[in-house]
Amino acid sequence: MFELHTTQLLMYYGDRRGASRACILCGSLLLPKKIDIENLQHAANEVLRINSGLRTCFVEKDGKVFQEARPFKERVFKVKHFATRDDMDVWCSAYSTIPLNLDRRSEGTGLPKSAWKSAKPPLKLVGNILLDRVEEFFTRAKLGLLKSEPACCEVILLELPDASGAVVKLHHAIADAWTVRLIANQFLSILNGDMPEAYDFQEFIESEKAFLNSRRCEKDRQFMAEQLERCSEPSRLWPKPYTSLRSKRSTVELDADLTNRIRDFAAAHELTPYVLFLTAVCVYMHSRLKRDLFYVGSVALNRTGVRQRNTTGMFVREVPLLIEMRDTDRFADVLERVRDVSFAGFRHQKGATQIRDQRKYLYDVWVSYVDVSLDACSGVECKQYYCKYSSDMTIFNIEDWGVNGSFKLHFDYNVKIAESEADDLLSTVLTVLEKGTEDEGRQIAEFCQ
Repeated sequence: MFELHTTQLLMYYGDRRGASRACILCGSLLLPKKIDIENLQHAANEVLRINSGLRTCFVEKDGKVFQEARPFKERVFKVKHFATRDDMDVWCSAYSTIPLNLDRRSEGTGLPKSAWKSAKPPLKLVGNILLDRVEEFFTRAKLGLLKSEPACCEVILLELPDASGAVVKLHHAIADAWTVRLIANQFLSILNGDMPEAYDFQEFIESEKAFLNSRRCEKDRQFMAEQLERCSEPSRLWPKPYTSLRSKRSTVELDADLTNRIRDFAAAHELTPYVLFLTAVCVYMHSRLKRDLFYVGSVALNRTGVRQRNTTGMFVREVPLLIEMRDTDRFADVLERVRDVSFAGFRHQKGATQIRDQRKYLYDVWVSYVDVSLDACSGVECKQYYCKYSSDMTIFNIEDWGVNGSFKLHFDYNVKIAESEADDLLSTVLTVLEKGTEDEGRQIAEFCQ
C-alpha cells in the first residue's frame, strides 16, 4: 500500500467532490475481422493480470489516501453486439458519460470531509450536478448498466458482423491518455500470441518520493517561484464563474497537406510538432488577452523510458509556462522562445506542485499532446469518447496519429463558453499554422487581423 502522488490526488478529490464523470477516459478499438469471444476474454483478462494498477483499490486512512492492487481474479467480461458501427458509436458515446464506481474503503480515522468537500458551493452548481445525476440514472437504465462493480477500470467486449474489439473505461486517478494507448497495444499483442512488457506504477511513486528530498527539487521550486514573481496576474480567457460541470468538445482534423507541412517544417527546424501547436495557441491567447506576458498550462506526459512507456498509471503533470510575446515579434522568434520556455518548464516541472495554491486560478487554458497511433496491429479502428463533463478549465488536445496519419485537434470547454468562441480558437490556430509554416518571417500581429 502506498500514497497517491499530487496529480492522482487532484483526480481523486475531484471524484469525491461530485465530478467523478469528469475523471473518465474512454476509448474503443475494433479489428476488421471476427475473433472468438474466448480469445477476446483471454486477452482482456491478461491485460488486467499484468497491470496491477488496473486493479487499484483506494484506502482512506489516517487523513491520507493510499492505493493498493487487488489480487488478480479472472473475470467474464460483458459482450455487446451491434449491427453497425454507428450503433456502436452511439452506445459508446453514452457509455463514456457514466462515471466509474471507485473501489475504496476507509480505515482508522479515514479521510476528513474537509479534505474533499467544497465549502459553500454555489446553489445553482449544486442543483445542476443533481440534475446531471438524474440524467445519469436514466442513461444507465437505457444502456442496461444500473448495477456496476466497484472498479477503476472497465472493459466491455464488442462484436459486429465484420469486426471484433473492446471498449475500455478508466479512472483518471490511475490512468492518463497514454495508458489508453498502452492497453490497446497490449490487448492487440496478446491476441497476436505475444506477451507485452508491463511494470508496476509503485516504482514511479517511489522515485517521486525520493526526488522530494533532493537538491534538484529545491532548484525546481525556486525556478517556479521566480516565474510566479515575474507575473502574478491571472491569464484567464474566460473568468466568468461556472454554474455547471457540463462541457462540450469541438474537433477538427487537419488535411494531409497541412499535416505534412507541419511535420516537414518541424523536422527542418529541429522542433517537435507540439511546439508548433503550442505556439499557435499562445498567439491566440496573446491576441485575446492583449498582453505581452501571460501563462498557459501545458501537460507533461513523463514517459521518457521503456519502463514508463509500458506502465499503466497517471504520469502526467500540469506545467505553468510563462510566455512572452509582442505584436512585432516574428513567428520564427516566437517559436524559438516557446520551445525554450517549454523545455525549461518540463525540466523544472516538479517544482510546480509547490505553488499549486497560488496558481490555482492563474490560467484556464491547458495544451496536451499525445501520440495515439498503435504499434501492435495495422488496420485497427480506434476512437476516443468524450465524457462531456469538466470543471472551470479548457483543454486543447492534439492527437498525433503517426507518420501515416493526420493530426486531430480537440478543444474541450465548459458550457459557460460559447461554441462560437471555441470555433474561433480552432480557426485561429489553423490560420497561424498555415501562415506561419508558409512564411516564418511574418509578424505576430498579422495572424489575427
